Amino acid sequence: MQSPLAMTGTNALLEQLSVFIPDEFISELVPPHRGRGRRSPWSSTQLYRLLLLTLLTPAHSFNLMLRLLQEQRSWRKFARLPNCYRLPGPSQLHEFREAIGVVGLRQVNERLLGPLLEGLIPDRKMIGLIDATDLRAATSAYKKR
Repeated sequence: MQSPLAMTGTNALLEQLSVFIPDEFISELVPPHRGRGRRSPWSSTQLYRLLLLTLLTPAHSFNLMLRLLQEQRSWRKFARLPNCYRLPGPSQLHEFREAIGVVGLRQVNERLLGPLLEGLIPDRKMIGLIDATDLRAATSAYKKR
């Protein structure tokens, strides 16, 4: 039987999840910049892992996560960053998130779910959760009249 996942935000959880991230697939999905202009010192896998840190740690914004990253060695190890002095900026994370897009993130999710779905027993009852990424927000209720 597999051991349960560690608590969200802990170093143990980052170590458990790190082996499942498809680094090669992400590198193929968002290749490095070619052509003119300055090349980014960060690989797409490093930037993807930094995006995951905003979900897996108590720092839920890029600015806060990057500020705390200098103190958190385990976070830098998870993101495969070489040191605490040279870190990407929030704009680089936003640009990467825009470059990978919703379609790219879904492809990564499918890649992660593939092995999980293959091991399921077809006759066993399951629960499905709705993915709300495409649902529009109901913001008309807060309009000034």
